[in-house]
Amino acid sequence: MTSVTRTGTLLAVATVAAGVLTAVPALAEPPSDPVSGLVGGLLGQQQHHERRDRSDYGRTHADDGILRSGCRNYPYRYVVTTPTRDWTLETFLDDRTGETIASGTYSSDADPMRDRVHFRFCRYSTYAGRFTIRAKVQWWDDAGVHKGWLEPSHFRLRRP
Repeated sequence: MTSVTRTGTLLAVATVAAGVLTAVPALAEPPSDPVSGLVGGLLGQQQHHERRDRSDYGRTHADDGILRSGCRNYPYRYVVTTPTRDWTLETFLDDRTGETIASGTYSSDADPMRDRVHFRFCRYSTYAGRFTIRAKVQWWDDAGVHKGWLEPSHFRLRRP
């Protein structure tokens, strides 16, 4: 077997092994043996030591309203309930077509854990209908960074 063939074979075996090892569900229980945890860590998998609901880390909310002409501010609220007070929150507003039309970013360094803020967008560039607020939260502790998505919230804007 030549060195090129041997290298190709080793690469193929490593690729298959990596595919099998990364096919673990994202919310699986942590492995009981330390070798699996080490291999998963090397492959970039995060170990989940506890199962938590997405709403445990916060929530967003907006009231139904009217899609006014021109460019306007549309209020919404967020609440961050992470285990530590060192966090960031990114919010994304999706219109009825699924397109993200506005976003916001908040952090514990400059913002309170709950606030009433707004998205700004224009009627001529979107449609009336059902809107979805998606929110990604991150927080830090002694173990490092933790990331999660909050439960999406929905509201409607109708034409006047």
